[in-house]
Amino acid sequence: MREHEQATGTVTGGRWTVPVERNGRVLELECRESLDDLEALKEEWQALERRCPETFTYFQSFDWCRTWCRTFLSEEESARARPKIYVLWDGADCIMIWPLMTRRIGASLTVLMPLTAPMNQYATVLYDPGAFDVALGGAVFEKIRNRGGRDAICVDHVPQSALLARIIEGEGRSSAVSQQSSIFDLTGFPDWESHHRSLPKKQRLQRNSRRNRLEKLGVVDYRILVPGSEGYAENIERCLAMKQDWLKGTGRRGRNVFDPRFTAFLHGLGEGADEDEGRVFLHALTLDGVPIAMELGMRFRQHYYCFLGAIDLTYQKHSPGKVQMENAQRWAIETGIRRFDFLNDPSTYKSSWTNTAEPLAASYIPFTSLGYLYCRHWKAGLRPRLRALYDGIGPAWRNRVRVTIDALQQFFGRNGSTVSLMLCCVP
Repeated sequence: MREHEQATGTVTGGRWTVPVERNGRVLELECRESLDDLEALKEEWQALERRCPETFTYFQSFDWCRTWCRTFLSEEESARARPKIYVLWDGADCIMIWPLMTRRIGASLTVLMPLTAPMNQYATVLYDPGAFDVALGGAVFEKIRNRGGRDAICVDHVPQSALLARIIEGEGRSSAVSQQSSIFDLTGFPDWESHHRSLPKKQRLQRNSRRNRLEKLGVVDYRILVPGSEGYAENIERCLAMKQDWLKGTGRRGRNVFDPRFTAFLHGLGEGADEDEGRVFLHALTLDGVPIAMELGMRFRQHYYCFLGAIDLTYQKHSPGKVQMENAQRWAIETGIRRFDFLNDPSTYKSSWTNTAEPLAASYIPFTSLGYLYCRHWKAGLRPRLRALYDGIGPAWRNRVRVTIDALQQFFGRNGSTVSLMLCCVP
């Protein structure tokens, strides 16, 4: 239940509310902008998570969003990024939550984007299926668009099956580079043996051969740790260290992984989570008791997200990551998970581990002339092409480019961001 009622069309503290008409009824759209306001929504937020019928909603869950805000939105950051949690009320009933935030880009551009971006892997809306639909979503979006003070809204990684994809369909600009998530649909496999038998003979032999090669080096074991268990905290840090070594060796950026706050964020996830709603798992393939391949993932209902994987590069030629992945998928089948999600990184190895995909949409919608330049020439124009070019070059060249990019960012950070923003908007 709401702690107190607000008059429609008013501003109270850091919140504002506006009326939204729906079939002769007046609903109330509220925007909450502080961590305290987010915390106060816990009961309604988690209840809406359970009612929402969509599959890809973990990155809009209360636990994920609250943990991210606690970790990354300090007082120093508040001038650059600010939560905008849009909540639609029908009387005392919460029927929609859309977690967004504003971020300052350069000296004069303010963009609305999903809360926790770019760390979130999917962008969706939480809603009550009996009270919220595309038409109402469109009305809510117009209220947000007309609020003012923002130059654009940029939304990446929207599942094609999500209601949000239909709400913003045809709006703004889209990326020229298609995106999709690779998913292993487990619904056709009642147990691990049936899945193993379904694999081609060559693939079964390859998997057996990998494990046999590792077992010649020592004792191979598999452990699954959860928050609060012995060794969980230190192994989170070990997993991050291995991931950082791999990123450096391949010339990939992974800015979030190198952020010192990222460790605290991962430690904070899954506090008090139920067995199947937001539980965090750290998988570890060990050799003589020492992890050589690890994966941090989250279970949300019957969906498992492979969020962060890492290997010890010393054993790279033995493919420990693939042995770990086989163990993780076996665990998923045996614990009742129905979708094993590799997320949207376009790595070629995923084809042998998945059997379906979810297309993802992106919409960059300008509200002002400056926002139009940013959406058209940078988000939908130059940026995806530069990213594709960067991903296509070898590790040595990627490392050289990465050093140059880091130096430019430091320069513009010290000397103002207007010049960099202008460069981004050049066709």
